[in-house]
Amino acid sequence: MALTRTNWPDVDDVVALNADTEVMRYLDDGRPMTAARVLAEEMPRLMAHNDRTDRLGSWVARDRGTGNFLGWFMITPVDEPLRTVELAYRLRRRAWGRGYGIEGMLSMIEIARAAQVSTVIATTLAVDFVSRRLMEKAGLNLVQTLVSETKGPTAAAASREVDYALDLTMEAT
Repeated sequence: MALTRTNWPDVDDVVALNADTEVMRYLDDGRPMTAARVLAEEMPRLMAHNDRTDRLGSWVARDRGTGNFLGWFMITPVDEPLRTVELAYRLRRRAWGRGYGIEGMLSMIEIARAAQVSTVIATTLAVDFVSRRLMEKAGLNLVQTLVSETKGPTAAAASREVDYALDLTMEAT
């Protein structure tokens, strides 16, 4: 897998990724994003940290052999002065189950380590067992479960978010 900074030439791939209902199942209330929304919100969000010298920000993942778009990974600052970063990712369905998720997460953790942050955090819905398993494989540990106020048993189950964290200060050097 090859990682490059997210930029405007990636927009068609990001539009297609966010239009996939299965990819968006646990995101944004399960609704695909329109192309207009990707242009107005998603691409600027993904490119917001491109000028950072510490390499934090968003990275597009492509297959090293074919150049095919796999998805994106993001490691962004949470606080100032910088101590904590948040890890996020989104992959195309064709990339699921092929090891790209863990490879990208570990690459983002290495960027965080090089930036000398102390904590990497990530959040997902409690029902997203694949993402939870990937976070655990990458070394993150469950910290807490948050429940939003919603009505009905299905809504309550879908509203549970889980927070994971990796303390980089506790690792052996």
